[in-house]
Amino acid sequence: MSRRERNGHMSLWWWTGVGVVVVAAALVASRRWPAGCAGGGRLTAVVLDALAEDWAARMDTRPDDIRAAVLGSGAAELRARLVSEVREVEVVFIRPATGRSDAHTVVRCVFGNPESALVTETVTGWDDIPDGVRAEFIRQEIDEVSRHWSVAS
Repeated sequence: MSRRERNGHMSLWWWTGVGVVVVAAALVASRRWPAGCAGGGRLTAVVLDALAEDWAARMDTRPDDIRAAVLGSGAAELRARLVSEVREVEVVFIRPATGRSDAHTVVRCVFGNPESALVTETVTGWDDIPDGVRAEFIRQEIDEVSRHWSVAS
């Protein structure tokens, strides 16, 4: 085997190794990023769809500004205010009556003042329900699944 052929084989193995490491790192990173965290995911989308307008009115801003702050691409001051004012968010998905159809969703938000709470109801399409919630509906045959969500996550 000539030196040129050896270098070609080494280069091929080297790039294959780099590719494997990159793919492995991407898989690890995607598994460590929880779906319910504020950075994104289906649970965050459900919360923002239900609460962004109310939070915007409460904080005298636009819903798009709320979304950007929660997702980390907006004003840090608005995000800090949300973190300090929004104490708890609970999302309850109620099993669709007919198999895999839209779920009734109740989103309850408690602010820093315990007497100040906001409850909204909405419908979440089957494909927009977080994977873990859908799995519980299917596997455990339960009627309600609850998830907690936080701006600070």
